[in-house]
Amino acid sequence: MSDGELELENQVQGKQLSTFEKYLPLWIGICMLLGIILSQVVPGIGESINSWQVAGISVPIGICLFLMMYPAMLNIQASELKKLGKNPKPIILTLVSNWIVAPIVGFVLAQTFLPGNEQLIVAVILLSSSPCTAMVLVWGYLAEGNQEQNVINTTLNTATILVLFAPLVALFTGISNIPIDRMLLVISVFVFLGVPLVLGIISRKTLVIWKGEEW
Repeated sequence: MSDGELELENQVQGKQLSTFEKYLPLWIGICMLLGIILSQVVPGIGESINSWQVAGISVPIGICLFLMMYPAMLNIQASELKKLGKNPKPIILTLVSNWIVAPIVGFVLAQTFLPGNEQLIVAVILLSSSPCTAMVLVWGYLAEGNQEQNVINTTLNTATILVLFAPLVALFTGISNIPIDRMLLVISVFVFLGVPLVLGIISRKTLVIWKGEEW
């Protein structure tokens, strides 16, 4: 068993999910509902939160996203990128589906069903141009998939998103004639993905040295 598989086996503890993890879709739905209710009860709350900005980035949202991304980035193993040539077919499939099929499908759906709704179109473009990262490791283990390949693909996703996400979003918003701040987009990728990734890799190496791989 590789180090990645051993770590994930320890994380999911024999595929036993906690109550919080088991009902995660429910908690997400409740949070969405509370957000909608709060926006109606306190109409100016969105503007107030968005007013706390540094270099065009919302500080409260940035803090929340960092707290969400950093733990996930602890699972990323940069060393797995050395194994890319071991089994090229899943790598090619991952790259094509994530960076060609998904963005194009998202763009077509947005243009077809959301004409005139620029914010919603941008939201769909952002979503479809952003492949999943570290949580896929746990899903793959629960599905009894090839964990070694799963770790490699997920690490590849994380590396490529830093390079391809901003250009793809800029391309599809440009085709849609929707103006966006491209520099802010690049900064956002660096802040919300680059910083948690670097800190996650450093933290992981430090913890492995301090506590050991199994911990």
